[in-house]
Amino acid sequence: MNTKRKETTLASVLAGLPHSFQQTEHAKLLNQSVAGVTSDSRQVGPGWIFVAIQGTSQDGHQFAEEAINRGACLLIVEKELPRLTVPILKVNDGREALARLAANFYHHPSQALLMVGITGTSGKTTTSYLIESILKSAGHQVGVIGTINIRYPGREVEASQTTPGADELQQLLANMKAAGCTAVVMEVSSHALAQKRVDCIAFDAVAFTNLSPEHQDFHPDMEDYYQTKALLFTHHLEFAAKVGKKPVAVIHAGDPYGRRLLASSSFRSLSFSLDDQGKDWSIGIHGIQGTFQNVRLESPLIGRFNAENVLTALMLAEGLGISAENAARGISACPVVPGRLERVQNSKGIHVFVDYAHKPDALEKVLITLRNTITSEPRSARLITVFGCGGDRDRTKRPVMGRLAATLSDLVWVTSDNPRSEEPGAIIEEIVLGMAGHSNYQVEPDRKNAIEGAIRAARPGDLVLIAGKGHENYQIVSDPAAEPTAATEGASPGPSVRSGPRATKTRKIHFDDREVALHALT
Repeated sequence: MNTKRKETTLASVLAGLPHSFQQTEHAKLLNQSVAGVTSDSRQVGPGWIFVAIQGTSQDGHQFAEEAINRGACLLIVEKELPRLTVPILKVNDGREALARLAANFYHHPSQALLMVGITGTSGKTTTSYLIESILKSAGHQVGVIGTINIRYPGREVEASQTTPGADELQQLLANMKAAGCTAVVMEVSSHALAQKRVDCIAFDAVAFTNLSPEHQDFHPDMEDYYQTKALLFTHHLEFAAKVGKKPVAVIHAGDPYGRRLLASSSFRSLSFSLDDQGKDWSIGIHGIQGTFQNVRLESPLIGRFNAENVLTALMLAEGLGISAENAARGISACPVVPGRLERVQNSKGIHVFVDYAHKPDALEKVLITLRNTITSEPRSARLITVFGCGGDRDRTKRPVMGRLAATLSDLVWVTSDNPRSEEPGAIIEEIVLGMAGHSNYQVEPDRKNAIEGAIRAARPGDLVLIAGKGHENYQIVSDPAAEPTAATEGASPGPSVRSGPRATKTRKIHFDDREVALHALT
């Protein structure tokens, strides 16, 4: 969808960027119409601004000539280039410039929308579904930008990364506004914060869910990871306040990093913990029931960590001035989130769940949640786990996840996840290193065979967890003959502008854990 906009001049797009075109031969260009802004030279057309950014695997400056040949009217650069045939503006930070240019070009759509941002290691997606449902219950038309997809009235597309690039993000917000949205919910990743993709977005409310080791191939240590997440509660709320909003921060006080964030917050903050506001809630295999501000609520979601997600959404609603009645109605109306402890219905009496858990903390939480539910099942009920680890990603988590699976499960099938350009067997070997001393596992590299084997081994009352891929309906495998494709968010070591963090020769094949499990159960 192309948003209809009033004509945008170069002068208006450059607003806020240091430049001295008024005193040069380029002054006459300031009234020129701009057709678009991008950091990808392949997107450039006549009248576009091209922002050249130095990435880790590719340098956008090497595509300057290509951008000019495609019709660029201006180049924004981070380093000196030979004299070219179009004006050049040098800046200190191309990513920061791209965000400002894009916001200017699309006329700052976030300032006219109720913006909710959610960050943390786990729980972002589920919380986004919950607050989306609450906002709808309160009468809003809602757009969502997240891990599973990007959706708003009349449009739904698969997401290539949790938080899009700055230029794409501003265009999305403009499109959502044009489609009638009054509110937007965003998952905000640490990559997006580090790369300034969400600069110049005016948030009304932001939430912190938790923090645990993740993206250790991107962040040098946990302190860097925390400080990056904290930007959403400092730098970004400062921007929101500067443009006239009164932002609120919702922070999980049950998490040690959340308590640290609360102690340093200079904006209106609402803290929460399940041991406080949700201490009387009933949390079992059939869902969550309880009260919030004397209003009865229930949710089909399972487990303590999901109860924390529910509470995050409720506190966001409170911060936004939404009534407890509307909030509870929204929670009850929210279905099970795709691929987040999503139940595969069957008549065999086996509890089968598909979950996106692909990192140690998430896997541990899901396994503990399911282990705790066994107390209400027959004494002989077992927890059976199928999982693997993604290729071209943080290798340090592999043995950790192997140890967790072996320790917390009765039986484990170690299999392939999205191997990408790596050899599946090599990934599995690193997982199995963490399972030393355990004999309750078997290796089956073929994911379909592993899922079928686990379900065949299950008896009525057993719980089967298929972890790692969740909502995904594909598997990413190596293909030496394929064109190099952009690695998505989370890949090491960090993004380039033109083609993502690292280009690998891979292809997607159709594979859906839910489909395979359902077939095995019939």
